[in-house]
Amino acid sequence: MRLLKNTSIIIVLTLIFSAAGSYAQSKLDKRTKEALEQRYQDDKYYADFQRGIYNRENWKNSWVGARLSDIYKKWGAPAKAFPDADGGQVVVYEKMSNYGGGSYTPGYTITGYNVFGQAVNSETVQSKDTRWASQYVETTTVFVDKNGVVTKVDYKINSSRSGNYF
Repeated sequence: MRLLKNTSIIIVLTLIFSAAGSYAQSKLDKRTKEALEQRYQDDKYYADFQRGIYNRENWKNSWVGARLSDIYKKWGAPAKAFPDADGGQVVVYEKMSNYGGGSYTPGYTITGYNVFGQAVNSETVQSKDTRWASQYVETTTVFVDKNGVVTKVDYKINSSRSGNYF
């Protein structure tokens, strides 16, 4: 009977310690999975960024050799167009995007009065300004020869920011 009781205690303790070990293992696996997921997200962001550069270059090169009239049909009227020195034309498309946000809370003063109406303490709260703005200008410049055939396409993004970003 005593041997059976000791054996039962050993079995129970073994189960408890093995469960604790598997809990630690599952926690470690969770941390590993989270780390792998973060690494995957970082690598995906970098790959998408590089793919965007590659796709943009392919897109630009896909228009070389096309007729200017095809670009007008596809993109519409340009923002600017002017002749170049070789009898060709330079056509410029621009897209401007503006973003803004944040808020402004004015400052104020809190004054405490006693029962006689006398100011006993005063506290000034500073204003809080979290407003911000950004502007992005995408410029696509198309160079066309004197026969109306596209020879080169440039693409550039300029950005500017103002306000309280951080």
